[in-house]
Amino acid sequence: MKVLVTEAISDNGLEILRQAAPVDVRLGLKGDELVAAIKDYSVLVVRSATRVTAEVIEAADRLRIIGRCGVGVDNIDVPAATRRGVLVLNSPYGNTQAAAEHTISLMFALARNIPDAVAAMRAGQWERNQFVGTELHDKVLGVIGFGKIGSEVTRRAQGLGMDVVVFDPLLNRERARNMNVEVVELEELFGRADFISFHVPLNRHTHHLLNAERIELLKPTARIINCARGGVIDEAALAEALHRGRVAGAALDVWEHEPPFGEHRSPLLDAPHVIPTPHLGASTAEAQENVAVDVARQVLEAWRGEPVQGAVNLPALEAEEHRRLKPYLTLAEELGVFLAQLSAGGRLDRVEISYLGRLHDAPTAPLTRAVLRGLLRTFHGDDTINYINVPSVVEERGIQVSESRSMESSTYHSVLRVRVSGEGVEHVADGSCFGADPRFVALDGYPFNIVPEGHLLVWWNTDQPGVIGKVGTLLGDAGVNIAGMQLGRDAIGGRAVSIVEIDSGLEQPLIDAILAIPGMLDVRTVDFSNGQTSGVRLALPVSAGD
Repeated sequence: MKVLVTEAISDNGLEILRQAAPVDVRLGLKGDELVAAIKDYSVLVVRSATRVTAEVIEAADRLRIIGRCGVGVDNIDVPAATRRGVLVLNSPYGNTQAAAEHTISLMFALARNIPDAVAAMRAGQWERNQFVGTELHDKVLGVIGFGKIGSEVTRRAQGLGMDVVVFDPLLNRERARNMNVEVVELEELFGRADFISFHVPLNRHTHHLLNAERIELLKPTARIINCARGGVIDEAALAEALHRGRVAGAALDVWEHEPPFGEHRSPLLDAPHVIPTPHLGASTAEAQENVAVDVARQVLEAWRGEPVQGAVNLPALEAEEHRRLKPYLTLAEELGVFLAQLSAGGRLDRVEISYLGRLHDAPTAPLTRAVLRGLLRTFHGDDTINYINVPSVVEERGIQVSESRSMESSTYHSVLRVRVSGEGVEHVADGSCFGADPRFVALDGYPFNIVPEGHLLVWWNTDQPGVIGKVGTLLGDAGVNIAGMQLGRDAIGGRAVSIVEIDSGLEQPLIDAILAIPGMLDVRTVDFSNGQTSGVRLALPVSAGD
């Protein structure tokens, strides 16, 4: 591991990284300079000023992790990183207190006209009647986005006696009740709120969330606060509304173009009743320390293959859920490896994953990625496929993936079933866990109890006498020891399947000899001994919860 840091972070954060790897601090690298430099590094640590573009990521053959010291990742091309299998980390909680406090500070400043009053005093003007404000007590605060920062702002506002209404499509209703907030639609929030605070990321869904049309829904006394991301507000539309008195005031810490000067000068800087600050939400000594240390620790955890809580382009699991599902994550990947080797030489078109019994209510995204990683990494012999980029690989190769859930499970309390199909491919395997130990419990409808380790010989044949003996003779003559064997058939004289645990792999001439036995339909070998599932370099993240 070799780390490149392109922006100033705390000494403690740097020291954590330096204890594990060489660290180069090269402040201000941008554009072509960054493209040229990045090829030598496996980890890149940035704040908000460094633009990590697709060009940068494409030039970074060794890059495995991008750490963002802060929350917003709009300066990083996350889709490009995901396609390359690069983990993007941020620090979603390190600056929570600072951002929440700055939001409340701006709300106070807006309510009491503090910046204008200060300016008047400095100009020698004693204009008390010009700066009559409004109280926050009994006012309605509209919070858009109820993540960590939004909920912290809510707690502080409730302490001031404000009523809080929230818009967040992902907000759990039980959590809303516990926080004593009312969940409303966006248009209703705009119509009811006296103060409106944004706490959402910038993406195609949130760009210009407050636009000219929605401004017309606001009360004339409404005041806007944005400490989230520039671009969620249409600055030109808001400036025009402020000039004509349609909105009472606005305080912004983030801007569509930063800095908002020169050719990108924001019209809000020339509008009345605006409090502008230069992106200070995370600018406290404590926050800068927190995010640097947090990201540094996560970088090392991810590099060791341990769970992380700040992964941007991986599904997260709650800590307790991760402990419960950890054996099934291993099982899922091993099922993928198993089915890939049984299907070698065919064309994979469809993967169907079923979560049965107690797995019916499990978070499926991590388990599905584990199945697909094991399957595609082995099927295509591509070691670059990991948990991060496997959805992109599936999409690029036109493989259809479906999930289903059922509380019913015939024999075991939890079953993970994977069916693969395509040209020359049709298999289904079931797996379960006995405590922390993964087991394969069925193949193509036949019950088995197989430990996924070492070498397996799998064959299908017409059910007739002598097949097993002939296979055993061939193996014995080749010096291959049999450790265990399990059999299944659908009917007397029908189709039979055998799974044999062997102590070593088989050479192709021996496989051909087995396939030539009369009545033999297909022969496959499966190798779990090469560690394909044992070294997940970039592990699934653990969520600390909200």
